[in-house]
Amino acid sequence: MNNEITDKTKTIIYCLSYGGLLPFVISLVGIYSDSKELSSYAMIAFVSYGAVILGFIGAVHWGLLLKTDSIQRQGLLLSISVLPGLIGWLVLISPLPAALLMLCIAYPLLFVYEKYSELNNLLPVWYMLMRFRLTIVVTLFMLIGLGTVYSMG
Repeated sequence: MNNEITDKTKTIIYCLSYGGLLPFVISLVGIYSDSKELSSYAMIAFVSYGAVILGFIGAVHWGLLLKTDSIQRQGLLLSISVLPGLIGWLVLISPLPAALLMLCIAYPLLFVYEKYSELNNLLPVWYMLMRFRLTIVVTLFMLIGLGTVYSMG
């Protein structure tokens, strides 16, 4: 079986991944609404989506590790792969500034983990480049959200 990803599949992955930024953008726009109710709802949507996506990235690690037996510390890496979901859960039950700060820290740390752990041997270069770009954008969005909380409050 060929494990190479076709250009068509890469295009779909790019579209879905970069398109996945839309809920962040829509929520950020909503945060600046004149309606306090809409602004509050948009902030909850923004943080919640950030937590969900963090868990999704951990699930990607889980899926990769289930498909390989070439990694020596597979059990440890599988255990670590659930941390993004747990952090996402903590985000959802934390006060707003702490939740956004956790997301600001978690996204870059998760990328660094991917880059410098044994996962890097499993992740294609094109994927890591995409993840790097997405990590920068999402982290900037989280910083904007955090700044907004402090400026409004």
